[in-house]
Amino acid sequence: MLNQCILVGKVIRIRKEDETAVLTLSIARGYKEKDEEGYAIDEIDIELSDHLSETALEYLKENATVGIKARIASTSKIIGDKEIKLHTIVAEKLTFINTKEK
Repeated sequence: MLNQCILVGKVIRIRKEDETAVLTLSIARGYKEKDEEGYAIDEIDIELSDHLSETALEYLKENATVGIKARIASTSKIIGDKEIKLHTIVAEKLTFINTKEK
């Protein structure tokens, strides 16, 4: 079994939540929507595993380009009488592609 994904994008936000850090990446889609001039952008929150949080908070800045190897974690939550599955993207490895400020 394999649970991996690779994401490459620009860092929009870095925030600390409790004991972990969360990055928000801006990732352009590979196609244009009908009647749109530019590419659509996805903003994806990525939770950093414990060993990456400290490094990211120290070295990453907004607008840096990073590559992230991640896994998808799921949890169940009961709301009313329904069970809902929630998915979180958890980074396992960071690759700094462009961290220089312009």
